[in-house]
Amino acid sequence: MTRFFAAANTEEGFYSLFSEIFSPDVLRRIYILKGGPGTGKSTLMRGVGFAAEANGYDVEYYYCSSDTGSLDGVLIPALGVAVIDGTAPHMTDPCYPGAVERIVNLGDAFDFEALERQREQIMAQIKEKQSFYRTAYRYLSAAGRMEREISELSAPAFLVSKADAAIARMVLSMKRARPGRVSHRYISAIGTSGPVSFDTLFRKAEKTYAVTDKYGLGYLFMGRLRMALERAGLAMTVCQTPLVRTRTEGIFVEGENVFFMLCGEETENACDKTINITRFLSKEYLAAHRGRLRFSQRCAASLMAGALDALAEAGRLHAETEKIYSASMDFSKVDSIKSRMISEIFANNMLKMKNIIENTEDV
Repeated sequence: MTRFFAAANTEEGFYSLFSEIFSPDVLRRIYILKGGPGTGKSTLMRGVGFAAEANGYDVEYYYCSSDTGSLDGVLIPALGVAVIDGTAPHMTDPCYPGAVERIVNLGDAFDFEALERQREQIMAQIKEKQSFYRTAYRYLSAAGRMEREISELSAPAFLVSKADAAIARMVLSMKRARPGRVSHRYISAIGTSGPVSFDTLFRKAEKTYAVTDKYGLGYLFMGRLRMALERAGLAMTVCQTPLVRTRTEGIFVEGENVFFMLCGEETENACDKTINITRFLSKEYLAAHRGRLRFSQRCAASLMAGALDALAEAGRLHAETEKIYSASMDFSKVDSIKSRMISEIFANNMLKMKNIIENTEDV
Protein backbone atom coordinates (compact mmCIF):
# COMPACT_ATOMS: atom_id res chain seq x y z
CA MET A 1 0.00 0.00 0.00
CA THR A 2 1.35 3.38 -1.07
CA ARG A 3 0.03 6.69 0.27
CA PHE A 4 0.42 10.13 -1.28
CA PHE A 5 -1.43 13.39 -1.62
CA ALA A 6 -2.48 14.41 -5.14
CA ALA A 7 -2.83 18.10 -4.31
CA ALA A 8 -1.83 20.72 -1.76
CA ASN A 9 -2.93 23.91 -0.05
CA THR A 10 -0.10 26.20 -1.13
CA GLU A 11 0.94 29.84 -1.05
CA GLU A 12 -0.66 30.09 -4.50
CA GLY A 13 -3.95 28.57 -3.35
CA PHE A 14 -5.12 25.05 -4.14
CA TYR A 15 -2.70 23.22 -6.44
CA SER A 16 -3.45 19.82 -7.98
CA LEU A 17 -1.33 17.07 -9.54
CA PHE A 18 -4.44 15.23 -10.82
CA SER A 19 -3.61 15.84 -14.49
CA GLU A 20 -0.20 14.17 -14.06
CA ILE A 21 -1.16 11.31 -11.75
CA PHE A 22 -4.51 10.45 -13.34
CA SER A 23 -3.72 11.28 -16.96
CA PRO A 24 -6.32 9.93 -19.43
CA ASP A 25 -3.54 9.76 -22.02
CA VAL A 26 -1.74 7.18 -19.87
CA LEU A 27 -4.41 5.25 -17.99
CA ARG A 28 -6.75 2.71 -19.55
CA ARG A 29 -9.82 3.56 -17.49
CA ILE A 30 -10.76 6.30 -15.03
CA TYR A 31 -13.92 6.31 -12.94
CA ILE A 32 -14.86 9.90 -12.05
CA LEU A 33 -17.04 10.11 -8.96
CA LYS A 34 -19.56 12.93 -8.69
CA GLY A 35 -21.65 13.71 -5.63
CA GLY A 36 -21.34 15.80 -2.50
CA PRO A 37 -19.66 15.78 0.91
CA GLY A 38 -20.42 12.71 2.98
CA THR A 39 -21.85 10.76 0.05
CA GLY A 40 -19.48 7.80 0.30
CA LYS A 41 -16.88 8.65 -2.36
CA SER A 42 -13.92 7.95 -0.08
CA THR A 43 -15.47 4.74 1.25
CA LEU A 44 -16.17 3.52 -2.28
CA MET A 45 -12.59 4.20 -3.37
CA ARG A 46 -11.22 2.46 -0.30
CA GLY A 47 -13.36 -0.58 -1.11
CA VAL A 48 -11.98 -0.72 -4.66
CA GLY A 49 -8.46 -0.44 -3.27
CA PHE A 50 -9.03 -3.29 -0.83
CA ALA A 51 -10.42 -5.43 -3.65
CA ALA A 52 -7.34 -4.74 -5.76
CA GLU A 53 -5.05 -5.71 -2.89
CA ALA A 54 -7.06 -8.91 -2.39
CA ASN A 55 -6.39 -9.70 -6.06
CA GLY A 56 -2.65 -9.23 -5.56
CA TYR A 57 -2.28 -5.78 -7.12
CA ASP A 58 -0.26 -2.88 -5.74
CA VAL A 59 -2.45 0.12 -5.02
CA GLU A 60 -1.62 3.80 -4.68
CA TYR A 61 -3.95 5.67 -2.32
CA TYR A 62 -4.18 9.42 -2.79
CA TYR A 63 -5.53 11.32 0.19
CA CYS A 64 -7.29 14.67 0.37
CA SER A 65 -4.91 17.53 1.17
CA SER A 66 -7.54 19.22 3.35
CA ASP A 67 -9.52 16.37 4.93
CA THR A 68 -6.42 14.21 5.22
CA GLY A 69 -8.30 11.13 6.43
CA SER A 70 -10.38 10.92 3.24
CA LEU A 71 -9.38 9.69 -0.19
CA ASP A 72 -9.22 11.74 -3.38
CA GLY A 73 -8.31 8.78 -5.57
CA VAL A 74 -7.00 5.24 -5.89
CA LEU A 75 -4.72 4.06 -8.68
CA ILE A 76 -4.01 0.46 -9.71
CA PRO A 77 -0.89 0.90 -11.90
CA ALA A 78 -0.73 -2.66 -13.23
CA LEU A 79 -4.27 -2.38 -14.60
CA GLY A 80 -4.07 1.25 -15.65
CA VAL A 81 -7.25 1.93 -13.70
CA ALA A 82 -8.06 4.79 -11.34
CA VAL A 83 -11.07 5.90 -9.34
CA ILE A 84 -11.05 9.60 -8.47
CA ASP A 85 -13.11 12.24 -6.73
CA GLY A 86 -14.14 14.54 -9.56
CA THR A 87 -15.72 17.25 -7.41
CA ALA A 88 -14.37 20.68 -6.43
CA PRO A 89 -11.72 21.84 -5.79
CA HIS A 90 -10.25 19.25 -8.20
CA MET A 91 -13.21 19.28 -10.58
CA THR A 92 -12.63 16.68 -13.29
CA ASP A 93 -14.60 16.10 -16.48
CA PRO A 94 -13.89 13.48 -19.15
CA CYS A 95 -11.45 14.12 -21.98
CA TYR A 96 -12.37 10.84 -23.71
CA PRO A 97 -15.88 10.02 -22.40
CA GLY A 98 -16.61 6.33 -22.39
CA ALA A 99 -13.35 5.47 -24.13
CA VAL A 100 -11.30 6.16 -21.00
CA GLU A 101 -13.39 7.96 -18.39
CA ARG A 102 -16.67 6.84 -16.90
CA ILE A 103 -18.84 9.22 -14.86
CA VAL A 104 -20.24 7.69 -11.66
CA ASN A 105 -23.02 9.82 -10.19
CA LEU A 106 -23.52 9.17 -6.48
CA GLY A 107 -26.19 11.86 -6.60
CA ASP A 108 -28.52 9.11 -7.78
CA ALA A 109 -28.63 8.02 -4.12
CA PHE A 110 -29.72 11.46 -2.81
CA ASP A 111 -32.90 11.98 -0.85
CA PHE A 112 -33.63 15.22 -2.69
CA GLU A 113 -36.58 16.20 -0.54
CA ALA A 114 -34.51 15.90 2.65
CA LEU A 115 -31.72 17.99 1.14
CA GLU A 116 -34.11 20.64 -0.13
CA ARG A 117 -35.59 20.99 3.36
CA GLN A 118 -32.09 21.84 4.65
CA ARG A 119 -31.17 24.05 1.74
CA GLU A 120 -30.58 27.22 3.76
CA GLN A 121 -28.37 25.43 6.29
CA ILE A 122 -26.34 23.72 3.57
CA MET A 123 -25.84 26.95 1.65
CA ALA A 124 -24.84 28.87 4.79
CA GLN A 125 -22.31 26.21 5.84
CA ILE A 126 -20.73 25.97 2.40
CA LYS A 127 -20.44 29.75 2.02
CA GLU A 128 -18.91 30.11 5.49
CA LYS A 129 -16.48 27.26 4.76
CA GLN A 130 -15.43 28.97 1.52
CA SER A 131 -14.82 32.17 3.49
CA PHE A 132 -12.49 30.35 5.90
CA TYR A 133 -10.61 28.84 2.96
CA ARG A 134 -10.11 32.29 1.47
CA THR A 135 -8.74 33.45 4.83
CA ALA A 136 -6.45 30.43 5.04
CA TYR A 137 -5.08 31.04 1.54
CA ARG A 138 -4.37 34.69 2.36
CA TYR A 139 -2.35 33.57 5.38
CA LEU A 140 -0.59 30.89 3.32
CA SER A 141 0.22 33.46 0.64
CA ALA A 142 1.75 35.75 3.24
CA ALA A 143 3.65 32.85 4.83
CA GLY A 144 4.98 31.93 1.39
CA ARG A 145 6.20 35.48 0.84
CA MET A 146 8.03 35.33 4.15
CA GLU A 147 9.60 32.02 3.14
CA ARG A 148 10.77 33.68 -0.07
CA GLU A 149 12.24 36.49 2.01
CA ILE A 150 14.12 33.83 3.99
CA SER A 151 15.33 32.23 0.74
CA GLU A 152 16.54 35.53 -0.65
CA LEU A 153 18.24 36.43 2.61
CA SER A 154 19.95 33.07 3.12
CA ALA A 155 20.93 32.24 -0.48
CA PRO A 156 24.29 34.09 -0.28
CA ALA A 157 25.21 31.93 2.72
CA PHE A 158 24.95 28.73 0.68
CA LEU A 159 28.33 27.59 -0.64
CA VAL A 160 27.06 26.31 -3.98
CA SER A 161 30.32 24.99 -5.44
CA LYS A 162 31.13 23.05 -2.28
CA ALA A 163 27.65 21.53 -2.16
CA ASP A 164 27.69 20.71 -5.88
CA ALA A 165 31.00 18.86 -5.52
CA ALA A 166 29.57 16.68 -2.74
CA ILE A 167 26.39 16.09 -4.73
CA ALA A 168 28.35 15.10 -7.85
CA ARG A 169 30.19 12.44 -5.85
CA MET A 170 26.90 11.06 -4.55
CA VAL A 171 25.31 10.92 -8.00
CA LEU A 172 28.36 9.13 -9.44
CA SER A 173 28.12 6.53 -6.68
CA MET A 174 24.56 5.59 -7.70
CA LYS A 175 25.40 2.54 -9.79
CA ARG A 176 21.88 1.07 -9.83
CA ALA A 177 20.02 4.29 -10.67
CA ARG A 178 18.26 4.06 -14.02
CA PRO A 179 17.38 6.65 -16.64
CA GLY A 180 13.77 7.72 -16.81
CA ARG A 181 11.16 10.34 -16.15
CA VAL A 182 10.60 12.56 -13.15
CA SER A 183 7.35 12.03 -11.26
CA HIS A 184 5.90 14.52 -8.80
CA ARG A 185 4.05 13.59 -5.64
CA TYR A 186 3.14 15.19 -2.34
CA ILE A 187 4.00 13.35 0.86
CA SER A 188 2.97 16.23 3.12
CA ALA A 189 -0.15 18.35 3.43
CA ILE A 190 -1.36 21.43 5.27
CA GLY A 191 -4.79 20.12 6.21
CA THR A 192 -7.79 20.98 8.33
CA SER A 193 -6.42 18.81 11.14
CA GLY A 194 -2.93 20.31 10.89
CA PRO A 195 0.25 19.32 9.02
CA VAL A 196 0.33 15.65 7.96
CA SER A 197 3.16 13.61 6.40
CA PHE A 198 3.32 10.09 4.98
CA ASP A 199 6.33 7.76 5.29
CA THR A 200 5.58 5.99 1.98
CA LEU A 201 8.93 6.60 0.29
CA PHE A 202 10.85 6.28 3.54
CA ARG A 203 9.51 2.72 3.94
CA LYS A 204 10.12 1.91 0.29
CA ALA A 205 13.77 2.98 0.36
CA GLU A 206 16.72 0.66 0.98
CA LYS A 207 18.76 3.59 2.25
CA THR A 208 17.55 6.91 3.67
CA TYR A 209 19.36 10.22 4.06
CA ALA A 210 18.26 12.95 6.44
CA VAL A 211 19.08 16.40 5.07
CA THR A 212 19.19 18.70 8.05
CA ASP A 213 20.66 21.81 9.66
CA LYS A 214 19.81 24.07 12.57
CA TYR A 215 18.91 26.99 10.31
CA GLY A 216 16.11 25.25 8.40
CA LEU A 217 17.83 25.77 5.06
CA GLY A 218 18.06 22.15 3.91
CA TYR A 219 15.84 22.92 0.92
CA LEU A 220 18.81 24.78 -0.63
CA PHE A 221 20.76 21.50 -0.77
CA MET A 222 17.71 19.53 -1.94
CA GLY A 223 17.22 21.93 -4.83
CA ARG A 224 20.80 21.45 -6.05
CA LEU A 225 20.51 17.66 -5.64
CA ARG A 226 17.30 17.60 -7.69
CA MET A 227 18.94 19.62 -10.46
CA ALA A 228 21.97 17.28 -10.56
CA LEU A 229 19.76 14.20 -10.79
CA GLU A 230 17.70 15.79 -13.54
CA ARG A 231 20.85 16.60 -15.53
CA ALA A 232 21.89 12.96 -15.17
CA GLY A 233 18.50 11.94 -16.60
CA LEU A 234 17.70 9.61 -13.70
CA ALA A 235 14.23 8.33 -12.88
CA MET A 236 13.01 9.75 -9.61
CA THR A 237 10.03 10.87 -7.59
CA VAL A 238 10.25 14.48 -6.45
CA CYS A 239 8.18 15.61 -3.49
CA GLN A 240 7.54 19.33 -3.26
CA THR A 241 6.85 21.12 0.00
CA PRO A 242 3.14 21.88 0.25
CA LEU A 243 3.56 25.59 1.00
CA VAL A 244 6.22 26.54 -1.58
CA ARG A 245 6.08 24.37 -4.70
CA THR A 246 9.56 25.37 -5.85
CA ARG A 247 11.07 23.76 -2.75
CA THR A 248 11.80 20.05 -2.56
CA GLU A 249 11.35 18.07 0.65
CA GLY A 250 11.93 14.55 -0.66
CA ILE A 251 13.64 12.76 -3.56
CA PHE A 252 13.36 9.03 -4.24
CA VAL A 253 15.87 7.73 -6.82
CA GLU A 254 14.43 4.75 -8.70
CA GLY A 255 16.65 1.69 -9.11
CA GLU A 256 19.03 2.94 -6.45
CA ASN A 257 16.06 2.92 -4.05
CA VAL A 258 17.52 5.73 -2.01
CA PHE A 259 15.46 8.47 -0.40
CA PHE A 260 16.66 11.93 0.56
CA MET A 261 14.37 13.85 2.89
CA LEU A 262 14.32 17.10 4.80
CA CYS A 263 14.36 16.30 8.51
CA GLY A 264 14.26 18.10 11.79
CA GLU A 265 16.40 17.02 14.72
CA GLU A 266 13.51 14.95 16.08
CA THR A 267 13.31 12.68 13.00
CA GLU A 268 16.84 12.50 11.59
CA ASN A 269 17.80 9.58 13.84
CA ALA A 270 15.32 7.39 11.96
CA CYS A 271 17.40 7.70 8.78
CA ASP A 272 20.43 5.61 7.83
CA LYS A 273 22.66 8.62 7.23
CA THR A 274 22.58 12.33 7.94
CA ILE A 275 23.70 15.10 5.61
CA ASN A 276 24.14 18.13 7.83
CA ILE A 277 24.31 20.99 5.36
CA THR A 278 25.83 23.37 7.91
CA ARG A 279 29.18 22.54 6.27
CA PHE A 280 27.84 24.13 3.07
CA LEU A 281 26.82 27.35 4.81
CA SER A 282 28.79 30.48 5.62
CA LYS A 283 28.40 30.76 9.38
CA GLU A 284 29.82 34.28 9.30
CA TYR A 285 27.15 35.45 6.85
CA LEU A 286 24.35 33.81 8.83
CA ALA A 287 25.65 35.29 12.08
CA ALA A 288 25.61 38.75 10.53
CA HIS A 289 21.99 38.30 9.40
CA ARG A 290 20.76 36.17 12.29
CA GLY A 291 18.31 38.75 13.66
CA ARG A 292 16.56 39.38 10.35
CA LEU A 293 16.49 35.68 9.53
CA ARG A 294 14.95 34.72 12.86
CA PHE A 295 12.38 37.51 12.62
CA SER A 296 11.33 36.31 9.16
CA GLN A 297 11.08 32.73 10.41
CA ARG A 298 8.90 33.83 13.34
CA CYS A 299 6.65 35.76 10.96
CA ALA A 300 6.30 32.75 8.67
CA ALA A 301 5.46 30.50 11.63
CA SER A 302 2.83 32.93 12.94
CA LEU A 303 1.20 33.24 9.54
CA MET A 304 1.16 29.45 9.18
CA ALA A 305 -0.56 29.22 12.58
CA GLY A 306 -3.22 31.63 11.33
CA ALA A 307 -3.73 29.52 8.21
CA LEU A 308 -4.10 26.35 10.28
CA ASP A 309 -6.71 28.01 12.51
CA ALA A 310 -8.75 29.01 9.47
CA LEU A 311 -8.40 25.56 7.92
CA ALA A 312 -9.59 23.96 11.16
CA GLU A 313 -12.75 26.08 11.03
CA ALA A 314 -13.28 25.11 7.39
CA GLY A 315 -12.89 21.46 8.38
CA ARG A 316 -15.44 21.81 11.17
CA LEU A 317 -18.03 23.24 8.78
CA HIS A 318 -17.27 20.59 6.17
CA ALA A 319 -17.89 17.86 8.77
CA GLU A 320 -21.27 19.42 9.63
CA THR A 321 -22.28 19.46 5.96
CA GLU A 322 -21.15 15.85 5.58
CA LYS A 323 -23.53 14.84 8.37
CA ILE A 324 -26.48 16.36 6.52
CA TYR A 325 -25.64 14.59 3.28
CA SER A 326 -24.84 11.27 4.95
CA ALA A 327 -28.28 11.30 6.58
CA SER A 328 -29.86 12.00 3.18
CA MET A 329 -28.27 9.13 1.25
CA ASP A 330 -29.41 5.65 0.28
CA PHE A 331 -26.07 3.93 0.81
CA SER A 332 -27.41 0.62 -0.48
CA LYS A 333 -27.29 2.24 -3.93
CA VAL A 334 -23.67 3.28 -3.32
CA ASP A 335 -22.86 -0.30 -2.29
CA SER A 336 -24.40 -1.54 -5.55
CA ILE A 337 -22.30 0.92 -7.53
CA LYS A 338 -19.19 -0.26 -5.70
CA SER A 339 -19.98 -3.92 -6.35
CA ARG A 340 -20.57 -3.28 -10.05
CA MET A 341 -17.36 -1.27 -10.33
CA ILE A 342 -15.31 -3.99 -8.64
CA SER A 343 -16.78 -6.58 -11.01
CA GLU A 344 -15.93 -4.43 -14.04
CA ILE A 345 -12.36 -3.73 -12.93
CA PHE A 346 -11.54 -7.32 -12.02
CA ALA A 347 -13.46 -9.10 -14.77
CA ASN A 348 -10.63 -11.64 -15.13
CA ASN A 349 -10.94 -12.64 -11.48
CA MET A 350 -14.63 -13.56 -11.44
CA LEU A 351 -14.12 -16.60 -9.22
CA LYS A 352 -13.02 -14.28 -6.40
CA MET A 353 -15.67 -11.62 -6.94
CA LYS A 354 -18.41 -12.93 -4.69
CA ASN A 355 -16.15 -13.17 -1.65
CA ILE A 356 -14.43 -9.83 -2.31
CA ILE A 357 -17.72 -7.97 -2.78
CA GLU A 358 -19.14 -9.43 0.41
CA ASN A 359 -16.01 -8.50 2.38
CA THR A 360 -16.06 -4.89 1.15
CA GLU A 361 -19.78 -4.16 1.44
CA ASP A 362 -19.38 -2.49 4.82
CA VAL A 363 -15.92 -0.93 4.36
